Amino acid sequence: MNRTKRGKHGRRSSRLRSQLLIKIERKITKSHKINISKALALTLATSLSLLLVPANAAQRARAATIDQQIGQVTNSLNAKQAQANSLQNEIAAIDSQVAAMQAQIDKTQSDIDATTAAVDSLNAQIAENQAELKKQQKMLGEYLKVIYEDSNVSTIEKIAGANSFSDFVDKTEYLQAMQLKVKQTVDRIKEIQKQLDGQKADLKKKMGNLQAMQRRQVLEQQGLNNQRALKDNLLAQANADAANLQGQLNNLHAQMAAMSAQFSESVVASGGGGGYPYGNPPQGNLIDTPDAYGYLIGECTSYAAWWRAVHGRPVPRAMGNAAQWAGMANGGPAPGAVAVFPYIGGYGHVAIVEAVYGNGTILISEYNWTPYSYDERVVNPYDYGIVYIN
Repeated sequence: MNRTKRGKHGRRSSRLRSQLLIKIERKITKSHKINISKALALTLATSLSLLLVPANAAQRARAATIDQQIGQVTNSLNAKQAQANSLQNEIAAIDSQVAAMQAQIDKTQSDIDATTAAVDSLNAQIAENQAELKKQQKMLGEYLKVIYEDSNVSTIEKIAGANSFSDFVDKTEYLQAMQLKVKQTVDRIKEIQKQLDGQKADLKKKMGNLQAMQRRQVLEQQGLNNQRALKDNLLAQANADAANLQGQLNNLHAQMAAMSAQFSESVVASGGGGGYPYGNPPQGNLIDTPDAYGYLIGECTSYAAWWRAVHGRPVPRAMGNAAQWAGMANGGPAPGAVAVFPYIGGYGHVAIVEAVYGNGTILISEYNWTPYSYDERVVNPYDYGIVYIN
């Protein structure tokens, strides 16, 4: 259901109403069938507004100043919140970049690990080749010693010293073998030395690459950390500014509420129906039957939806009880806005803003504050926690 529970607010009298308005109200209440024209309603509202605003010029100026400040601070707060949202989006994008860069850093680390392993392997090979080189150099020395000693003996002496010609031939072949060994050892030494030179050059290159990767890794991480810290600081500042602005706004609203509290709620007009097509009150067989907007005839929601439709404003359709309309709140008080009373009973209440006054009070038109009837009232929105749908 979308029935509105009724409070005790609809019948308060205004101590500020002039004698002229009292006479007019008496005439109106004699017959609910009198249809007050919009022009007369606006005249009454305007006359009443002169009584509702503070009599002191300084108070009026103060109310206008606070109202202007509320608008300015609200705009600043919205801008700051938009900035905070933008920064959050940027930080989310940075987080994605951080994840991608972390993957790159992990790959770089993998390359570093592989290069380090290759460097270790090369160092081991170099050590082995250096040991082999020393071995070959030692062998070469032994071979050369044998050849040197043999070179100091003449052929005649070799023949004479040999036990037989066969022994001479064996010694000659041995010497030739030593000479071949020398050649092979020299070639092996050259090969090992060449391999060592290549390995050392490769090692130097890999070490250079390794150091470059390590430096790049450090710079990438520092860059990401610095960018993230900058965005975090900006976001923290934006949130702090927003909290400060919200505090200012709350203070201004409190000031306006305090100034408005001195004014009593008043009924400007009752009866007439405000043009609502189902009557005031609707015929018994129509009450709480569906209207064209998804609400029940005679309820506050039905009147508000009808008013918005005939004035070409967006219509909240089939939104349920009045309290549920609060979820559509999107602005401040302005003529034609829906004033949502979220905390009236369990169902809430909605009305149409007809005028906004300098002291923060508003003139509303409504249905079903008085059971199934039309009213126009001046209310202090701070008394009800009213929010608005523009």
